[in-house]
Amino acid sequence: MKQVYRFVGSKGFILPLVSWPFFWITWLFLDAGGFQAGRQAKEPEAPAEKVSAVEKGTDDGDGFDFSQFIVSDEAFNTATGGGEGKEDVEIELPSEAALNLHETLTDETGKYAILYFVWVTALTPLKVLFRRSKFVSALNRHRRTIGLASFFYACLHFGVYLTNGLTTVANDLTAWIPYILAGWAGFLILMVLAVTSNNWSLRKLGGKKWKLLHRLAYLLVPVLFYHQAFTGKGGPERPETIREALLWFSPLILLQPLRIYLEWKSRTEKQGKAGSV
Repeated sequence: MKQVYRFVGSKGFILPLVSWPFFWITWLFLDAGGFQAGRQAKEPEAPAEKVSAVEKGTDDGDGFDFSQFIVSDEAFNTATGGGEGKEDVEIELPSEAALNLHETLTDETGKYAILYFVWVTALTPLKVLFRRSKFVSALNRHRRTIGLASFFYACLHFGVYLTNGLTTVANDLTAWIPYILAGWAGFLILMVLAVTSNNWSLRKLGGKKWKLLHRLAYLLVPVLFYHQAFTGKGGPERPETIREALLWFSPLILLQPLRIYLEWKSRTEKQGKAGSV
C-alpha cells in the first residue's frame, strides 16, 4: 500500500488528471473545424423562379397583355445607374457551426475550471474529517497543482468569452448582468490566488497573511455557484442549470458543514479542558 500512496502523491498521478481535459477540448475544437468553423461561407441561394403572368408575358385572363410593360434589365440598370461596379452588400453572420463550437468550448472550459476548484477546495475538509487517511494526505500534496489547473481552465473560459468581441464584453459589463459580473469576480479572485500560489509569495506575505488571503477561495464558492447556475439561461432551462450546479458543488455543500462542526467541537473540548485545569 505504501507504493500506492507514493504513486498518488507523485506527479505521474496528478499531471494526467489535470491535463487530459485540455486535450479533450483541443480535440473538440479541431473536430468542429477549428478556426474554419467561423469562416464557412454560405452557399449562394438559387434565385427563386418567378412564375407570374407579367414575366411570362401572358394576359391576366381578361385579354390584357402585361408584357408590353416589362422593362429589360439592361434598360433598368442604364436608367438607375446600377449594374457594373455595383455589388450587393451582404452582412456576414456567424455560421451555425461557429455558434455551436463557441457554446461547446464555453461550457467545457467553464465546467473543468469549476471541477478543479471544487476538488482543491474539498481537500481541506477531507483532511479535517480523515486526519489519519494516507490517501487524503497524498492528495493534499497536489493542492497547488489542482488550484493552478482550475485557473488555467478559467483562463481558457475567459479567452473564449472574449471572442464575442470587445463591444459585446463592454455591453455586458455596462448592462450589469449579474451572472457576468459574478464570472468576472470569480476570475479575478482566482487570478489573485494563482499568482500568490508560490513559495516566494508565501515568504513575502508571511504564513498568517498568506493563509488569510487564500481564504478568499471560500468566497468563491457562492460566486462561482451563482455564475454556473444562472449563466444566461432562463425559462424551462433554468431549473436544469441550477440542479447541475448543485451536483457540481455537492461535495463542498456536504463537507464544509461537517468540517465547521468538527472544528467547533474540537475547539469547545479544548476550552473545556483548559477551564477544568
